[in-house]
Amino acid sequence: MHRQHKYRKRWSPFIFVPLVLAVVALLAGVVMLLWNATISPLFDLPEIKFWQALALFVLCRLLFGRLGPPPSYRQNPKRRAAWKEKWGNMSEEERANFKARWKERCEKRGEN
Repeated sequence: MHRQHKYRKRWSPFIFVPLVLAVVALLAGVVMLLWNATISPLFDLPEIKFWQALALFVLCRLLFGRLGPPPSYRQNPKRRAAWKEKWGNMSEEERANFKARWKERCEKRGEN
């Protein structure tokens, strides 16, 4: 079970929401600048405005990326390092046993 640290800071919505909006606006501005600097002259297309850049950014995120935070294993390098150390300390027999147990678990999930 995951326990939270009792002194962990929580993000206030008064800070978090404006920060997210500022980052999205900054990214839309970057999209607009890059489009107007590269795509417009190359393909003789019209320059785009901020709201069009924002819509293009959201569309690209929906089509090619994902909205939301990265997977949890990328967020916690200490946890990943601990697993690497544990794996390095296992014998070949323990590794084979571990792989077999995980294979069984994955096959059971596929059946459900």
